[in-house]
Amino acid sequence: MSKSHLLKILATGGLIVLLSACSQEGQRVSEQKQDIDKQKDEQKQLIENRGGELKTATEQEKKEVDATIDSEKKQLDLDKKALDEAKTAVDKTTNLEKKDIDRQVDIDKKQVDANAREVKTKIDQYAKKHQ
Repeated sequence: MSKSHLLKILATGGLIVLLSACSQEGQRVSEQKQDIDKQKDEQKQLIENRGGELKTATEQEKKEVDATIDSEKKQLDLDKKALDEAKTAVDKTTNLEKKDIDRQVDIDKKQVDANAREVKTKIDQYAKKHQ
């Protein structure tokens, strides 16, 4: 074997070793990129899951608040109805009391008129006797 041939074999062997090393490095870089992509996908899925959990919790909280508000609205409606009924009763009682007062005023006025007539009649009678 000639020296040049030996050098070619050595160069070819070195190139093979170099290519093999580059190939292994390329494989390692490719695996790292795949691992990064896998971690990225897992993190995105965790974020998506957590977002879904938060939305579900928010919706449940809204339902509970809505139920509380509806219950309070119903209670307020009942309270308003009771107050309206109380107002109606007060209005009715007040109107009856006013009518009763008006009736009593009329009776008292008639009594005063009758008393005045009676006194005038007695005065007239007294005046005729003493003339």
